[in-house]
Amino acid sequence: MNWMQLALQLTRAAMSIGDEPPPPQPETPRDLGEALAQQFALIDRNIEAVARMVNAQNQRLERELKRQKIWNYALMAGLVIAITVALIRA
Repeated sequence: MNWMQLALQLTRAAMSIGDEPPPPQPETPRDLGEALAQQFALIDRNIEAVARMVNAQNQRLERELKRQKIWNYALMAGLVIAITVALIRA
């Protein structure tokens, strides 16, 4: 692809951006109480989403720690066997 084709594609993409309708604006609340209720609801939803993500990450980390522990025991057993065989042959 040469520079002219790249410039032409970028120009087309920039020109097509204006064709898209703007996103709908959220409804403005009538009073302060309603505005605060909307904000608190949004905050609650965001906190719940973050809590779900953190819990999922913690579960993944716990599984990885269990795998690591098993791997460490296997390596330790292999090392003990290797040392035992080396001592017996010596």
